[in-house]
Amino acid sequence: MVQRNAAILWRELDGEAVLLSPAAGSSYNLNPVGTFIWKLLDGKHYYADIATAICQIYEVEYERALQDVEDIIVELRSNNLVNEVSTPLDKTATPHVVM
Repeated sequence: MVQRNAAILWRELDGEAVLLSPAAGSSYNLNPVGTFIWKLLDGKHYYADIATAICQIYEVEYERALQDVEDIIVELRSNNLVNEVSTPLDKTATPHVVM
């Protein structure tokens, strides 16, 4: 899971987020779907949860929504706009047993 980088300043204007990274001196604009995803990057939502929420609001197939979530997170991560969050149990992880 990931969460928004606390150092990033952001505002929503007309359904679109404007992100400002003071450290990088850069700004980023997100479309309405990207803004919806951004708001759910609170360290409490799995990618699958976000994709399901997108499907409930927008008329899109689950696979496409999940791909959009993964794509935007790759982009956000590459610009240091999000941070990794460790979770007690990753829903997608295969249990590992040590004997």
